[in-house]
Amino acid sequence: MKKVALIDTAHWHVPLYLEALERAAVEVVGVSDPTGTTGTALAKRFQARSFETCEELVSQVRPDVAFVFGRHIDMPKTANFLLDQGIPIAIEKPCGIRSADVRQLAEKASRQRAFVAIPFIFRLSETMDVFRNAEALGRTDHASFRFIAGPPSRYLQAGNPWMLEREVAGGGPLINIGVHMVDMFRSLSGSEITTVSALSTSHINNLSIEDFIAITLKSASGTIGTIECGYTFPSAPGRQREFTFSVRAGKRFLRSINDGIDVVTGNETGVEQEFLPVEFETDLYYAKFVEHVLEALEKKTPTIADFGDAARVLEVVEAAYTSAAEGGRTIHLSN
Repeated sequence: MKKVALIDTAHWHVPLYLEALERAAVEVVGVSDPTGTTGTALAKRFQARSFETCEELVSQVRPDVAFVFGRHIDMPKTANFLLDQGIPIAIEKPCGIRSADVRQLAEKASRQRAFVAIPFIFRLSETMDVFRNAEALGRTDHASFRFIAGPPSRYLQAGNPWMLEREVAGGGPLINIGVHMVDMFRSLSGSEITTVSALSTSHINNLSIEDFIAITLKSASGTIGTIECGYTFPSAPGRQREFTFSVRAGKRFLRSINDGIDVVTGNETGVEQEFLPVEFETDLYYAKFVEHVLEALEKKTPTIADFGDAARVLEVVEAAYTSAAEGGRTIHLSN
């Protein structure tokens, strides 16, 4: 039975992992929480030991794998420590607030051939399965994504006020939510992103982070993408966000509609239309991520994403923030 540690658990995604861990054939042996807000209750739930720091936990209860959460700014330090200890890591995105720090982690993990898993959860989604099937007919020509989440107050309610501080979180909805869209665009384009431009605003919520940002991307393959994300959706019970997209791939045009994807395919006689039911509730994919991590660890198979993927996504995020700060100037990335 694998021994699991939960590291720096004052993070709003932690509850999305717990039921999957309870179902799995694992033993949660330790919980660390420097904030003192969540660790005791989680340790009681799993009949595990509670610690203040990751270092204290590892020194007393060595896990077989660590699920790492915490503040964005603290993630590189924690990850470096666990790599030094030779402990497999499943760590929340964005893994840091500077791409240079995450690139250093990628190089270190590569040298060590370490086990690292990043929850770019759309790689496990039904949506991505549909995109992959569409790509079989040809490359992706263009893609547009909108993910507008609820207001910043939800992070205060979740006990994560640091998410609203640029110096600690690294930014707002782009570094938090938009990273998933950037990763999807990378996957769909089949090549690295070469140019980035962006415009953002922070006048709605008047915080140091952006409340809305729109970015335009171009990949080395010539694929064009747009991403819009924000903390501006007026959340209510049962309505938490807007998530929409459209993708042109080969002869197919795919667009999100209620409860699924509308697929329009061009052919010699006109067009064919098909509706594919798809689960768009992204929170559900964190349980799949837990299952994926434990299976990959057991079978020694590759994970869906690693520090290299996170570093490349964060480079795009940094470029977008630079562009937005400079009025939308196009940033050229070297790959």
